[in-house]
Amino acid sequence: MSSTTPALDAIRRAIIARYPLTLVVTHEEERVEANLRHLTETSLKRAGFWTWSCTTGLVGPDGPVPDTQDPGRALDVVVAPGAAAVFMFRDLHAFFDQPGVVRKLRDVRAAIANTPRFVFLTAPRLALPADLRRDVAVVDFPLPTPIELDHLVERYVGGFQPAADLALRSSVVTALRGLTVPEASQALNVALYGKRGLDAAALAIVHAQKAQLARKEGVLEFVPQQWSLDAVGGLAVLKEWFVKRRALFEDTDAVSRGMGPRGVLVMGIPGCGKSLCIKAAAALWNLPLFRLEMGQVFGGAHGTPEETFARALKMMETVSPAILWIDEIENAISADSDGVDGGSKGRIFATFLTWMQEKPGQVFVAATANRIDLLPAELLRKGRFDQVFFIDLPDEADRAAIFDVHLRRRSVDLTAINVVTLAKATKHWNGAEIENAVVAAMIEAYDRRREVEEDDIFFQVGKVVPLAVTMSEQIKAIKSWAAQRAIRAS
Repeated sequence: MSSTTPALDAIRRAIIARYPLTLVVTHEEERVEANLRHLTETSLKRAGFWTWSCTTGLVGPDGPVPDTQDPGRALDVVVAPGAAAVFMFRDLHAFFDQPGVVRKLRDVRAAIANTPRFVFLTAPRLALPADLRRDVAVVDFPLPTPIELDHLVERYVGGFQPAADLALRSSVVTALRGLTVPEASQALNVALYGKRGLDAAALAIVHAQKAQLARKEGVLEFVPQQWSLDAVGGLAVLKEWFVKRRALFEDTDAVSRGMGPRGVLVMGIPGCGKSLCIKAAAALWNLPLFRLEMGQVFGGAHGTPEETFARALKMMETVSPAILWIDEIENAISADSDGVDGGSKGRIFATFLTWMQEKPGQVFVAATANRIDLLPAELLRKGRFDQVFFIDLPDEADRAAIFDVHLRRRSVDLTAINVVTLAKATKHWNGAEIENAVVAAMIEAYDRRREVEEDDIFFQVGKVVPLAVTMSEQIKAIKSWAAQRAIRAS
């Protein structure tokens, strides 16, 4: 085991500081035990290593100690005179509602202070009663580093795929970040089942493992990778922005130097591809995409809105690197502290502002909005989002590109269709309207048992009044607001 891992260093510092009682916050009991055993053998060579759980009781170098399943009796062994020792207690926090156990822990601290005897408690969450908060040191046990995860991947594929595609392997390691060692091992077991090595499908399997974690919060929806940037017609400036940041999530040095992308806010006319761009960026970056369901947050089924929102943000940190997508953010987050929601939106807004400023660099926030003018200025200032983009109605060239994308996706013969002519005929149309016209034309052609023709599409074009006409005043207002405040996406 490496002597320089952050996990090992976290525990080593607790021993160097001679903390009698240390709570290690982690889901990885096995990893904590392995690190504690390693330190006991290397740094405290004459110390014994002991473990306890309510099912096994106290187990020492010479085997189990009878009748020590009760935590009080096990702690009696700790305070008894003896040689140097390291004790690891699993899930003792489950007994913190018993005054006798709390009192006994305080006695243990006094008895073993300034001696070579140490007690480590493990728990998946920070749960200390008020009586113990000044007596117990707290250590956050870090998740596996990219180097540790790469070694794990090497153990799985090194034997039969020594020349694995380095770019693919790096992407898999990046995708594994945020998982515990058992979770990463399970994902690799599934990814490599029946195969001779890593492939592109391994990324999807790892992302699915992260999706299982997020689903438990009930308000985070995993969005599968289905679209590439090639599926986005036009928007060259926005697509270039995403491409330039592609490698930054895998470059830990770039992240440590403050170059890690923080977030992007994409506003624009409804139906012009805001959501599609976010989905395509997730595929480009090979990162899992999670949509925050604000309706579920305010629904109350998962607790108060503030608690539910805070848990969702914490979960995003757990599954990072990942993308958090907040759709129509102007309807989800508001600075208004009054109203029918009892002020929840205002409190959530304050939480979100603080989190955006201090969040880890490996959580990228992708927000979309139709009416960005409804958002408070605090959210738009630099430091929250890296950039604000405005997606306008597509110009003629972009409309031709959108027609090309939708026709090619549906395997339409383009030799008989002039997308430039169609683009000229659909001035002021958005991307969604163009797609609907193509689909409607294909349905009519299918009903006639023939391939779709250009005239079929023109017929559908003549039946549509575009949104830009029916909502002209609102669209003018959006364009006016964005003119001096956002970067055009195309």
